Amino acid sequence: MNLNAKQRLGRYWRADVFSPRGFLLRAAIIGVVFLALHLAGLRDYTSVLNGTAGSAAAGWKISVVLGVSYLIFYLAFVLVVPMLILAAGILALWQRRLN
Repeated sequence: MNLNAKQRLGRYWRADVFSPRGFLLRAAIIGVVFLALHLAGLRDYTSVLNGTAGSAAAGWKISVVLGVSYLIFYLAFVLVVPMLILAAGILALWQRRLN
């Protein structure tokens, strides 16, 4: 059966939460969001951690929100994504061995 790209993407999108596809999908979503935040330049706003505003025009509240959001996705990208990829690989091997 030939599947076009939209149908293949739809299969991954409807993947179970605790399946190799589900783990890889969540890892990809975290990676894409982190890449978007990084390309948007939100790394500069993490300076609120040491007491300086990321941008004088943005103000403190917006700088804090942008800096913390970048930090959360950075930590998720560094800590959670490798675990999701390893879990997907281990689960795929486990399921293959049981069948």
